[in-house]
Amino acid sequence: MRKVLLVSALMTLLAAHVHAAGCDLTVVACPGGEGASNDAGTLDCAGGETVTLLATFQPAEDIADFAAADGILSLRVSAEVGGAANFWDLEIANASSLSGSQRRPATGCEEYTNPFLPPGSGFAVGAAVRGPGLVRIACTAYRAGTLAVKAGQKIFAFQVTLDASTSAEATRGELTGCALPATITLDSLAPGSLSNAPVTLLKSGSQMLNGVVFNGGLLPASAPRDSLHK
Repeated sequence: MRKVLLVSALMTLLAAHVHAAGCDLTVVACPGGEGASNDAGTLDCAGGETVTLLATFQPAEDIADFAAADGILSLRVSAEVGGAANFWDLEIANASSLSGSQRRPATGCEEYTNPFLPPGSGFAVGAAVRGPGLVRIACTAYRAGTLAVKAGQKIFAFQVTLDASTSAEATRGELTGCALPATITLDSLAPGSLSNAPVTLLKSGSQMLNGVVFNGGLLPASAPRDSLHK
């Protein structure tokens, strides 16, 4: 009897791991892809580097009519975005450097369902300064029509891109603070049901951390893992 109970408990733990609900934010590739990381390294500000963050998730329940993914991200930088860190003011001073897409990258995310591929799908992103060193970023990706997804299914949500060519170090830029330590966390991701069926709001990582650090920034406070994944 004890052996049966132990096997049952083990199977339960394995199932929980396989169907782990949550949202991840990475660079280079999606979790499980070659080079996937939570560390964007040191930005090449002078070279006008472009960095793309990849948001993925695994829903906590089946969604028969999945239609959208809404994300809230927090950008934290070690100086005031209204002053020495105005490069990170993605609301006004440097709004042009923030962009994104609902499209899954051609490589590095093959394990993840690509839900926003049909014609008529789209993406929107915007930012708002919420404190001296805090910027909130809101994203939404949506599809034309619905898609049935399963609990624990690996799904690609959206890309968020930052362009460093507006920095003072770059030839055409003038904004300061590009090289300062910074962190962007995916605080929450809400899978959208067209019929507004109850869906769990995802607030922590699933396969990796739910955040990315730049220039030696601090680990995301909301990240559920103990260390960065390289």
